[in-house]
Amino acid sequence: MRPNPLTDDAPGPGRERQAKLAALLFPAAEVAVRARRIHDAMLEQSPQLRAPNFTMIGTDDLEALFSLYDREFFRGLLGEMLMEDGAHPMGFRLSRRLTRAGGQTMRQFRRVRKKDGRTVHQVEYEISVSTTLLFGTFKDVEREVIVGGLVCADRLEALQRIFEHELLHLAEFLGWGQSSCSAENFHRLSRRIFGHEGVTHDLVTPREQAAVAFDVRVGDDVRFDLEGTTYRGRINRITRRATVLVESPQGELFTDGHRYLTFYVPLPLLRKDEGR
Repeated sequence: MRPNPLTDDAPGPGRERQAKLAALLFPAAEVAVRARRIHDAMLEQSPQLRAPNFTMIGTDDLEALFSLYDREFFRGLLGEMLMEDGAHPMGFRLSRRLTRAGGQTMRQFRRVRKKDGRTVHQVEYEISVSTTLLFGTFKDVEREVIVGGLVCADRLEALQRIFEHELLHLAEFLGWGQSSCSAENFHRLSRRIFGHEGVTHDLVTPREQAAVAFDVRVGDDVRFDLEGTTYRGRINRITRRATVLVESPQGELFTDGHRYLTFYVPLPLLRKDEGR
């Protein structure tokens, strides 16, 4: 059984926290100044982020972003609430598996046995950022990139907008005990704190990058060479690599009645098989 997410007489989600978070309000001009200050601080301080369209990033950069945002936009409230709940330091992760969402905020409860024999639920938080989408954007595809309803000029700005979105999820978890970016409360906080005009991320997906950079799409007949053998098949899925189904008697039986071997092929190795 999980603890009650809304209590007023103990640390945890409740009206006092909700009031503090709901009171945060920054005019658009001030949001821009504070966000630019964070942008410049990351370029100055990070050993990995050496340019606005950086090519390397570490989890320590996400930790630094958290500290800067907590100070600039949340008046230290997020860190304080995490400390009160025994959830500090929280976790940060860079994910190659996130291929549709720019980021993700997870809350988990872990059973912990105290010295007096009592078992309590310890809450833990983790923010993940998709390196697949982040590094696929501002690379091969030249188009406007919009995150949170705001146009991003470079990869670092896109990272900031993604991170802002995830911090709002964290703030809702800490204040309300639950979070949904489709609900009005999330929209209200995002407008008041960050001036976001939406909650979706229009980053360059692996599918889009594959179409522009390599001219291959789901459903295309392709060929590729592997260990001296040329294989021919059809693209079934595209993430960081293409999932190619090659018809073979030794393959797995699919619902279309045919047997296929499954290959996970780096996109640069694929060639369209126009002759099929």
